[in-house]
Amino acid sequence: MALLMLTSCAQPVYYQVYEIQSQDVSVQNNMLTYENGDCKISYNIWSEGGNLSFLIANKTDKNLYVVMPKSFFILNGVANDYYSESSYTRSITNNAQLATSRQISISGFLTDGFYWYPSTLGRQLGASVGTSLTEAIETKETPFVCVPPKSSKFIKGFNISDYIYKDCNNTKYNYPNKVSPVVTYQQSNTPLSFRNRIAYTFDEKATDAQYLDHSFWMSSVTNYSKKGALSKQKYEDCETKAKRTMKSFTMSAPNKFFNIYKKPNVTKY
Repeated sequence: MALLMLTSCAQPVYYQVYEIQSQDVSVQNNMLTYENGDCKISYNIWSEGGNLSFLIANKTDKNLYVVMPKSFFILNGVANDYYSESSYTRSITNNAQLATSRQISISGFLTDGFYWYPSTLGRQLGASVGTSLTEAIETKETPFVCVPPKSSKFIKGFNISDYIYKDCNNTKYNYPNKVSPVVTYQQSNTPLSFRNRIAYTFDEKATDAQYLDHSFWMSSVTNYSKKGALSKQKYEDCETKAKRTMKSFTMSAPNKFFNIYKKPNVTKY
């Protein structure tokens, strides 16, 4: 009875999906792609909040350099720097121990997805002598990302938006049984537009920097319930031949992204 009550009180999940248009890139092989004689840029923004990371392929026979201080993600006219001259520090601790016993005990296992690992793995010791050394490693952002000839590099980009658009005149569209009507926009009246401005050069001094400026805008918004957004797909494991079922999005595409929201509890007075 208690379990049933908890289930009935759970707030349903909804997905708001945004379709993005661009005159600078086109959909090819499940990617948004731009190509010229020097390089090929590929995006796939499908994710929660969207993400404008990209793969840049060097088509030439010489090193290509992405000039990070001259590259920007521009959201609704506000520029965000790819390069911030930041440095990151991570610590590594090495433990050395001399033990008088070789007996090993394992207290239990924990699961992480499909992988198993020991929760504790220790030696039963009669006596031991231990030392510990902690080393800090500093990594600095580089102003140039070198892409060798005939190869590719992944450039981590920015999340696009976590904003939820609500229709106050037709609130039922916000929480559909399956799929809501589609709200469309033109480039002239869209509430969300963004650009990816990429500077690249074949000279480390960037005296001959060239620029790619890819513009995007939101062309539609659609709300989905969980049962409208997800469908069950069957697949067979290639090794065990076991048949399994998994849920996948029905509307995923390289030029779309989504945000998740719930219907609020409303108290009437």
